[in-house]
Amino acid sequence: MAPPIANDTWERTVAGLAKLVERITPWLLGLGNWNFGALIAFNLLVLSALLTVGPVDKAVLIATATFALALPPDVAGFLLLRLAADMKSVDLEQVATQAFVEAGFEAQARGPAPSPNEAQQRRARVVLRFSYALLSLTIVLTFIGVTAALWHMAWWIGVAFVGTAVVSQAVVFVAMASTGADTIWSTPAGETEPEHN
Repeated sequence: MAPPIANDTWERTVAGLAKLVERITPWLLGLGNWNFGALIAFNLLVLSALLTVGPVDKAVLIATATFALALPPDVAGFLLLRLAADMKSVDLEQVATQAFVEAGFEAQARGPAPSPNEAQQRRARVVLRFSYALLSLTIVLTFIGVTAALWHMAWWIGVAFVGTAVVSQAVVFVAMASTGADTIWSTPAGETEPEHN
């Protein structure tokens, strides 16, 4: 069993991360829209070129299949983010409720009604969770498709692509980690994080 301080630290960490995501949600929604749009365009462009090549070998078949499989989650994620943004800007939930009440229906809550702000935050969390799960899937499929298409040209190009992709992501991680924060975090017990040299 973990000591109570460790549990408290974990709960505070989760609460802090939840507040961080809540505050950067508009940016995450915009970033997701941009990523889905770029992936849709890229996948369509490469898929159209692969369709003219035909099933020459397994690498082309794998590339064609993964790009084709990446398109539906791309479109679904883009649609999900657009609907969430439109629901917020148009207040679609309130407009729909009013339209059905005017048509003679009665609105019955399934429990205590959350405040509009709470409902909007809950919707944003759900949309982010599902859209970024779809985005992760499409990125993996697109990465596999690009690797297979390059493998078709020569196996070493595919291997080099994977290697440079890994190194590039490592560079991004190291660059962000080395920017250094001026804040030193401490646990409720007063323990601070180790200093980075």
